[in-house]
Amino acid sequence: MVVRVPSKFELRRLCRALNASPLARLGAPTAEEMGECDSVHVEEIGSQKCIIFKRETSDCRLATIILRGSTMNLLDDIERAIDDGVSCFKGIIKDP
Repeated sequence: MVVRVPSKFELRRLCRALNASPLARLGAPTAEEMGECDSVHVEEIGSQKCIIFKRETSDCRLATIILRGSTMNLLDDIERAIDDGVSCFKGIIKDP
């Protein structure tokens, strides 16, 4: 399966969550480069098609937050607030 991710930051997050390696070359990936996922499907959420990756294991590092809002400015503000909160939580975990 091939998924096109236009953002390098989103690609890194996806690879880290699925234990995969991003490839810059064309060709078949090796067993070490491939990730693991229980199911992948396309779902429409609020008239936007989304690719859903599901891992149902105890060591899963994948979480999903779906944001909905009336304007793009509101969604941008909410996204920044969530990003700040997640960054703060990561900082607390690394250095209590």
